[in-house]
Amino acid sequence: MFANKQIEKYYRQCETLLNFSGVSWWIIDLEESPDVFYCNKTMCDTFHLGDDIQHSISKTCPIAGDYNKFIAIKSSVSAQEIYKEYDDLKNNKIAEYDNRFPYYDETQDKVLYFSSRAKALVRDEFGKAILLLGIIEPEAVNEELYKQASIDSLTGLKNRRAFDSQLQFMLNLAKRENRTISLLMFDIDHFKEYNDCLGHYSGDLCLMKIAGVLTKSCCRETDIVCRYGGEEFAIVTYGDSQNTLRLAENVRRSVYEANIPHPKVASGRVTVSVGYISVLADAHTTPRSLIESADCGLYLAKRKGRDKSICGLKVNENLTS
Repeated sequence: MFANKQIEKYYRQCETLLNFSGVSWWIIDLEESPDVFYCNKTMCDTFHLGDDIQHSISKTCPIAGDYNKFIAIKSSVSAQEIYKEYDDLKNNKIAEYDNRFPYYDETQDKVLYFSSRAKALVRDEFGKAILLLGIIEPEAVNEELYKQASIDSLTGLKNRRAFDSQLQFMLNLAKRENRTISLLMFDIDHFKEYNDCLGHYSGDLCLMKIAGVLTKSCCRETDIVCRYGGEEFAIVTYGDSQNTLRLAENVRRSVYEANIPHPKVASGRVTVSVGYISVLADAHTTPRSLIESADCGLYLAKRKGRDKSICGLKVNENLTS
């Protein structure tokens, strides 16, 4: 199981010395087996690594918190910084590595936070690390405060901050698994006129009703419904263009059928316009490109008379084409 007697000795010592509840740890022999790390059972259980204590670093890097498909590192820049510090630790440029990372636990359907520290147990005569030890501990994050920071107080939907985080997370996952990601943007038609005529209290009630319609229309766990801002809403989900159009039309029709009175429009009821985009995620797909493409579809829906669902153009296409 172990590459040599030295790493087995240190592993057994760690088993005895680091036998604390909830504490994960790993050890790497950079000299004999630089692509292999050994971890304790707590780490296997916490990050769903299976029963084997031996794992490949190229597939699951312990220092970056990159555990299978559940990683929630916000950007490639953050990931590059993590790996740079990892190299600095190996080359004796820093004495200890320390970072914090989020991890989506599918079984609990929540994001957990961990602190990760690492240092060299053994170095050669040139200062380069031979044996690395890392410790990962759960952070006590107040769930209620987290909810307050991520939920829109009026509608109960995820707010813009949570939207940005969820979009990046789902896009990262789509890239890893070669999946199609979709973004839908909704805007309440003639909402300024609604507010001017009926007042802001009625406007708030309207926003709450629209939020309820969106929530009822989304039945999958991967459908993330958010209030984007003002009278705009968004849904981030997985699925091809046909399925996304079906969802967009379902929401649009449901809002129409809710028959929320609007005294300043010909139909006499509140409607929404929808712009959406579905793309097979690749290295060039960014949150900004998705938002701009969906927003383009929303612009076209408004320009063509409102109360419509239109697929947005790719960001490199021309509106006049």
